[in-house]
Amino acid sequence: MAKKLDTGKMKEQWRHKLMTLMGCVTHAQVVADQAIGLANRFMKYDEMDDSDAVRTVENLSCVCEEAMQVICKELAKGTRFQETPCKAAENMVKEL
Repeated sequence: MAKKLDTGKMKEQWRHKLMTLMGCVTHAQVVADQAIGLANRFMKYDEMDDSDAVRTVENLSCVCEEAMQVICKELAKGTRFQETPCKAAENMVKEL
């Protein structure tokens, strides 16, 4: 006998996973930004310009921001939150 899929429950699980990812991505971006801040304090400009690690961390921060925007838009679908797309998340990012 074929199993009937409960799409409502699957959608709920999908949204829960996206919310969990939002927290993880936010945390990763905060740590990346803190690492860049530390590098700015003790590394000279030439050292930072020549550092693959610094470039990678800067790229990570940018990717995290883009990921948060996409996840936030997905979470907003079908809700009143969509009327003002992710203003809370945008403000949170600006504060960091």
